[in-house]
Parts: sequence; structure tokens; C-alpha cells
Amino acid sequence: MKVKDMTVEQLRDLIRHTVEQCLEEYFGDPDSGLEVKEEVKQKLLESLKRKQAGESSIQKELKLKLRQSVIPQPKRSILELSGLGKEIWNGIDAGEYVNQERDSWNR
Repeated sequence: MKVKDMTVEQLRDLIRHTVEQCLEEYFGDPDSGLEVKEEVKQKLLESLKRKQAGESSIQKELKLKLRQSVIPQPKRSILELSGLGKEIWNGIDAGEYVNQERDSWNR
């Protein structure tokens, strides 16, 4: 059929079909026909469940970061400081040093 013999509606359908084909060629799914890995499927399903429950992935990430930031750190003992910096005092008599400091207060 020639264009001159087409109705307006037929010409519109032909143009629409041609444009759709061109768009599909340029912007079609590059992953079409490929399989999705099982782990990706699981992550997508979990994401969908969270979304349906009203929780976004950003909310999940924030909750995790908050939990991590408020987890109490193990308590430390003052005894861990024992001996720290002892090399600074090597060759200095502690009693003599304290007496010198006390004398400097009274000046």
C-alpha cells in the first residue's frame, strides 16, 4: 500500500509503529534474555518487602548506622595506661621532679 492511498489513521499507525521500533532499537533493554542471579533476586525481593512495609533502603541504612553508633564500646580500665610514656621519665628522679614543681608554685 502506498502512502497516498492510506487514511490518516493508517498513516498515524504506521508512524507510531516505526517510532516505537526505532526507540526500542536505541533504548531497548540491554539485559533482555539474560538471567538474574539468585542473590540479586533475593535483594530485590527484600527491597520490595521493605518498600511495601513503608521502609526505604535509606531508612534501613540509617537504622543500621544508628545502631552501630549507639552500641556501647567495651569498657576500658585505667590500668591499661600503666607504663605509658615511661620513656619520657628515663633518668629523672620522680621525687626530685615533684619537689621542683612544688617549689615553683611558691615563687
